[in-house]
Amino acid sequence: MACEDAVEMSSAASHRRTNLTANTVQGKAAQLTVGACLAAGGLASVLASWDELSCVAGEYSSSGPCGIGITLAGAVFPFGAIAFVAGILVFVRGLRRPVALDGGDGWRIGQGLLVVGCGIVMGFMIPRYACPPGMDLSPIFRFCTSVDRSFQAPSPGLPWKFAAVTAGTLLGVILIRWRSLPWPVASAIAVIASAATVGYTLQRTIGIPL
Repeated sequence: MACEDAVEMSSAASHRRTNLTANTVQGKAAQLTVGACLAAGGLASVLASWDELSCVAGEYSSSGPCGIGITLAGAVFPFGAIAFVAGILVFVRGLRRPVALDGGDGWRIGQGLLVVGCGIVMGFMIPRYACPPGMDLSPIFRFCTSVDRSFQAPSPGLPWKFAAVTAGTLLGVILIRWRSLPWPVASAIAVIASAATVGYTLQRTIGIPL
């Protein structure tokens, strides 16, 4: 009786493993790409934040003297860990899904939304204001200040903010709407957008350990 139960349980488990919805080639590639991007971005965030969190007083981390970015690193670390775990789960499930011509391709939408999100994040992270060399930017009033003068800070970064959001949105819509787009091209767009966004965001916030 025990052997029969074990066989039934094994059969049920095997059925659950093979009862995954099939993907088209584009859908499978999109799911694997999204999972890989989430996992890689999450791992990079964890490593970068851990460089700050494990820094010893008197030493330097990627963001400067120890303690400067510890609050921000403490917030980035859990988000990076969650993104890493979620990415691994998405990637593993993508590997297990069979491929069929009439399968689903919903993950193309997820891949497109990933690129749109990257554009929005880049838009937020690009600095709007800039001051000439030798002057400091006032964080509250947005003035460029020095010992002998001060003036309203110019905003050369504003067009770049709009450009990043627009480019991300357009590319994301293309990935979603263009069903016949070769999957290597779509995956390359998503990987480049994700890597650039993660790298620039970490560099602007807690630094990248070298």
